Amino acid sequence: MSRLARYALLPLIALAAPASAAMTVGTFVQRANALRDMGFAAMLAPDFQVLKEEARVAKQQVRAESAARQRAGKKPIACVPEGETIGIEEMIDGLAALPAADQRRPLKDGYAKVIARRFPC
Repeated sequence: MSRLARYALLPLIALAAPASAAMTVGTFVQRANALRDMGFAAMLAPDFQVLKEEARVAKQQVRAESAARQRAGKKPIACVPEGETIGIEEMIDGLAALPAADQRRPLKDGYAKVIARRFPC
């Protein structure tokens, strides 16, 4: 394979990264805002499913970490009242409002900070 062909494939390889590759907060926000700008057409974009899965995995990781903290007798990450949730728009806005240092952290960490701010213990 020629050097030029390899360089042409780099963007495709980056897009094919699995959800377990720990997308950063900043990357998630950037890509989510691009989808927001598309309106209803965003649901047809390939990135929609990618970001949906990233959000699902981050939420699952935060729940598991919170449960482990509770089992260890530590303070939970957040105290979400029964039946309360954070909508995706509020989550994206919360992630976007995080400081620059947090924008470089994994999405799971940003998600935890947003829910901790919204539902402090």
